[in-house]
Amino acid sequence: MRHIELKTIITLTRKNFILYIKKGPVLIFGLLFPFFMLISWILGREISSDQIFIGIVSMTSFFTATAISPVILPIETREKSLERLLAAPISLVEILLGITLASTIYSFVISTIITGIFLIVYPFLLTSVIAGLMIFFGIFLMGLLGSLLALLVSAKPTDQTSDIMVLVNLVKFPLLFLGGVFIPLKDLTSYSSIINLISPLTYLTELLRGCINEISVISPGMNILILCSWIVLLFALNYVVHKKTMPKRFSEAVGGKKVMKN
Repeated sequence: MRHIELKTIITLTRKNFILYIKKGPVLIFGLLFPFFMLISWILGREISSDQIFIGIVSMTSFFTATAISPVILPIETREKSLERLLAAPISLVEILLGITLASTIYSFVISTIITGIFLIVYPFLLTSVIAGLMIFFGIFLMGLLGSLLALLVSAKPTDQTSDIMVLVNLVKFPLLFLGGVFIPLKDLTSYSSIINLISPLTYLTELLRGCINEISVISPGMNILILCSWIVLLFALNYVVHKKTMPKRFSEAVGGKKVMKN
């Protein structure tokens, strides 16, 4: 097993970010879709600024995080560039990290800009500097988590982005509606709240509530710990699943497992 090289990961991250940020699925599912969904949720309803802030930040972070990572492998499979990567001295871990970090940066930059604008317009939401740092740290963690979640779904060995985006949406929307964005955890029955704990988005919404002086069922520190645990689990799952399915993407072309590295 070769050593993981930071320079290689940075190069792959830069390449993925530059090449895929303007792709149609990324723009549609990462920016346009959540924008219109937010508008449809807000218009005609009397929603407090606190709830709007939590909804906007959570949905923006979650949707943008799941925009780039699911499209890279199908596109590179179709264009045969994935074969060249795996035939080069680049490990599977480096490829996965390069995809994950590109998607995370995309999510974090957009979410940070929107969050910053919102906090400038409604400065009373920010209770302290520490709370502000925790908000942005939570956004970063959700960027990582969402990227890994979508990357895991993209393990299906296909060269069609539409196939993967359908699967991603089938996973993403149930997690969104169970994530405490529309109904806070504190307003649910004990049975319903247990179901909501399945969604990793719940821990970001609870973290945001705790940081802006809303009632939070789970403490901010515990939310961060759980988000970190989700990230570790998802990365481990990604490695195991992609190592098994990666050869199927090009086995007929280059002999499959012969070019696979640890």
